[in-house]
Amino acid sequence: MKQLAICSLAAVLALSACQGNKNSGNTASDSSLVADTVGNNNPIAASTDSTLLVRENFERINAIKDWDKIDSAQVHESTEGGVATYYFKNNKLELIKARNYGEGGYSLQDMYLKDDKLSFVFEQQYNYNTHIIDPNFDMDKTKKAGEVRYYFMNDKLFNIIATDKENEKFLKEDPRTDTLMLHLFNQLIKVKNNGFDPKGISE
Repeated sequence: MKQLAICSLAAVLALSACQGNKNSGNTASDSSLVADTVGNNNPIAASTDSTLLVRENFERINAIKDWDKIDSAQVHESTEGGVATYYFKNNKLELIKARNYGEGGYSLQDMYLKDDKLSFVFEQQYNYNTHIIDPNFDMDKTKKAGEVRYYFMNDKLFNIIATDKENEKFLKEDPRTDTLMLHLFNQLIKVKNNGFDPKGISE
């Protein structure tokens, strides 16, 4: 639905700032985030080769089980906060997982890199049963609102696949979609380059 699409874009805006809160450890990326079989039904004119390259990179990253370093930065531009986690292998950033919590739900965005550029984003949106201050709020009644998959090549968004086809149509027609997702990614990279501190970047 169009409401879901707007929430998706709002999540991109809300995730644009982080502050340092480093962690390191040996956790693997969630291998359940499968890129699905999108190669045969592309409504956007994009080459099959590009889609296959994105999927191949996605599978390569999800196969990594022994990360060399994991760092995190607090997200502080949403009403309920969140976190962005950075995964490194061989001193190279491979994956960013951004989590943003709001008063009506939360979003999860997993960003896969290739050659230091954004390659693929798997986004999930969840809605609470009511506002968090409502006495009837029940976290166990949270429902998944939908998923969106964004495909990039050379800093260009070339395809979008969403579980909600009205939402997919809206995102494809909205000229902000490409710009906002790349803006979020670039902001998170700047924060990483600034020692996971948003000072002077997105305060």
